[in-house]
Amino acid sequence: MKFINIVMATAGIAAFVSCATVSSPVGGPKDITKPTLINSNPQSQQLNVSTSTITLEFDEAVMPNSLQRELLITPAVETKYSIRNKKNLIELTFEKPLDDSTTYTFNFRKGVQDITEKNVAEGLTLTFSTGTFIDSSRVSGQVVDLMTQQPQKQAVVALYPVTDTVNIRKNRPYYQTETDETGRYEFRNVKEGDYRIFALVEKNNNAFYDNESEKIAYLEQPIRVTPQEQEIRLQTVRLDTKKPILLRRETYLDRFGANYNEGIKEVTVQPLEANVTSVPYKVSQDGKIVDLFKTQNYQGGRAVLTATDSAGNVATDTLNIAFEGKIAARVEGAQLKQTKTGNREYSAGQPVVIILQTPVRITSPEPITIFRDSVAISTVNYPEKISLDSTRTELTFNLPTLLNRIRQVEIALDSAAIIPLEGGRLRYNNIALTVAEGNGTGSIEGKIITSENSYIIELLNNSDQKVAEVRNQRTYRFNNLAPGAYKIRVLVDENENGIWEGGDPTFEKEPERVYVHPKVLDVRANWIMEETNIKF
Repeated sequence: MKFINIVMATAGIAAFVSCATVSSPVGGPKDITKPTLINSNPQSQQLNVSTSTITLEFDEAVMPNSLQRELLITPAVETKYSIRNKKNLIELTFEKPLDDSTTYTFNFRKGVQDITEKNVAEGLTLTFSTGTFIDSSRVSGQVVDLMTQQPQKQAVVALYPVTDTVNIRKNRPYYQTETDETGRYEFRNVKEGDYRIFALVEKNNNAFYDNESEKIAYLEQPIRVTPQEQEIRLQTVRLDTKKPILLRRETYLDRFGANYNEGIKEVTVQPLEANVTSVPYKVSQDGKIVDLFKTQNYQGGRAVLTATDSAGNVATDTLNIAFEGKIAARVEGAQLKQTKTGNREYSAGQPVVIILQTPVRITSPEPITIFRDSVAISTVNYPEKISLDSTRTELTFNLPTLLNRIRQVEIALDSAAIIPLEGGRLRYNNIALTVAEGNGTGSIEGKIITSENSYIIELLNNSDQKVAEVRNQRTYRFNNLAPGAYKIRVLVDENENGIWEGGDPTFEKEPERVYVHPKVLDVRANWIMEETNIKF
């Protein structure tokens, strides 16, 4: 009996403790309310501020969120400061007083958040003056990418007084802000005067332009910042001042290879031998290898090789060209060359380019046969329907019209008919090819409406890669396009020197103009998209 009483008493105590225990409620609405600033010292727009401590009071408990990195103080402050956080207060204490007679703006960006759900106190700024008035000059605008004309979000926009020797390569900006999701920026409470303005899409978050992989926007001339509203549009570009570097030279029986550290856009080869007028050459698909070929008219000797990269940087090398060793194995037998559109399906009439291992000659009228399931369904005749490029390493023909519903075929090259100029007979692998459904490609054509005399019309695929171009034409047509979305971009050669110039590392000359046609062009099989007029 005594034992039972003890057990019941223990159970009663446990029940009482359980009922009295306070616990956090389960469930309930999630806290989505952002912290709100309810008081500050100094107050917003306050004059004659002399304190070295900035205090912010919020309506709930808060905490810093990488505040040293997020906080933008303009004009820039070199004085170090400490951060103190207690419940709903954040306090900044500077080691030295702020400059006299200066309007300061503290932009906290995402540097303050609540402690429950980490909701950010968005739009948190504080402007005050250590003098008798608040500066009221302003400038705003948008930052876009030069080549795509698309907005640049989270780009640093910087102002440097022209009276100072600081610059964006070595010094932090005097005034600094950041673009929003639409590429918009705004400076307010700026001291009236002349400034250099820049926009920077950076990688190391230091507000310096110290890496050519970063994109930068600039203007040739300073801007005058006044209390009057003004819009300044900035276009970022990637500047490249490094010349291509010839890394190594390769000597083969049929060719001489020059290997570069980057892709080459243009090449010229000038032979120095008195009896040689030209040297056949080819640039690899990635642009990094330039092959010079042996022919009956060119057996080697000294030549000047000039390579230009996409930024216009030029490297010139004098080479002693010799053909010796073995045949280069650039490809195994033969392979399809990637189309400029990136399309892997071919339609009737579309050019098919086959890359060969070495220069060849063709000795038969039917060197190519097309098979389906090991059954020959078509032949391609030479020279009526087959051509060789100047290096005799690329063979081109238009895909003939095939039977309906054929989707997969193989291209067979006759090794007895396609013979290397140097070395023994080659073995060619059959090449698989996919036929486009519907068996058709499309075209785009239209007029160019402009007063400009020199320009490049570029056709871009959906990944903004160039697939074709025409120069200085008043009408244009792009043929054999795989169905899909395309864009048209115009590079305007404003100084008419034959080269579109994309920027100046000294910031003394702005990039030449770029126009992007606002409509995406939807190309369909067996259709010609007419009257796509481009006006710029």
